[in-house]
Amino acid sequence: MGSASGRAFRGIALVIICVLCVTLAACSRDDQPAMTISVGGQPLFAYLPLTLAERLGYFRDEGLDVRIADLRGGSEAMAALLGGSADFVTGYFEHTIRAQAQGKHLRMVVLFDRLPGLVLMVGSRYTDRVKSIEDLVGKPVGVTAPGSSTDQMLKFLLGKHGLNPQSVPVVTAGNTTMIAALEQDQIWAGVTLDPTATKLEKDGTAVALYDTRTEQGALDVFGGTWPAGGIYATQEMVDKNPQVVQSVVNAALRALEYIHSHSAEEIAANMPEEFMAGGREQYIEALKANLAMFSRDGRMPEEGPANVLKTLQLVDPNLTRANIDLAGTYTNDFLKQAQ
Repeated sequence: MGSASGRAFRGIALVIICVLCVTLAACSRDDQPAMTISVGGQPLFAYLPLTLAERLGYFRDEGLDVRIADLRGGSEAMAALLGGSADFVTGYFEHTIRAQAQGKHLRMVVLFDRLPGLVLMVGSRYTDRVKSIEDLVGKPVGVTAPGSSTDQMLKFLLGKHGLNPQSVPVVTAGNTTMIAALEQDQIWAGVTLDPTATKLEKDGTAVALYDTRTEQGALDVFGGTWPAGGIYATQEMVDKNPQVVQSVVNAALRALEYIHSHSAEEIAANMPEEFMAGGREQYIEALKANLAMFSRDGRMPEEGPANVLKTLQLVDPNLTRANIDLAGTYTNDFLKQAQ
């Protein structure tokens, strides 16, 4: 009798222990949520802080289990977020403005790039015929994806020169396919970023026509400060999961700090080999030339959003008519908490 009672007690205790273990495991999973960050062209320098944060374990240090979904362009990365298959996007700030005009509220929580880094490059066989954007009217030009920031730069340059933004047929050409498209004469020109731009230059495949990798180049094209890549999320995510957002920002800020406290060689040592299509030495050389593009503190510059909106309005009449609340497209609050 006593023995049976003891066995029953031990059985009940075992059940309780199992329930507690399951509960604790669930709590652990809640504390370390799995999430997806979509990005359009992960190997591009504009998004390097994302890869660095993942490779150095900064997301893991924050208790986050992050999966990076690499898509063809920024518009596809944003579509993944709006469709529910991604929790955050590493992409260009301008997407938050265009989304708001469509009634969707996205907010950038940390800025990676103080310079756009976008380059419109002309295939070497056409450099004698293409001296300005006017010479590309009616000619095929590659962009990472329709509606992406590379596409927007092309359309902005056309509008800025008094041309119809739709007067150039665009061809979808991602990071690696851009090189093949130019080499195989499928396009006359293409809009890309480093390290692809540097590889195209070094190989003699294309030359830069409009180049925003430098402050002067960005000023010449966009007329002022033009904040670019960073991490954004839906307003719902920001409101409902502030601790998760804070953790993502903390990891991103550590990546930016790493960039500004280490050499290009050290940074490159943490990048996947498949990102270095032109070889490690060429990658490092290009990275050295691009280190100035990265923000030091992740903050959105005060004058930046208004200038981005101005450039977008030249391309999209809907943005001229829309009542855009720029304060609702970004926040520096999480950076204040991180610091």
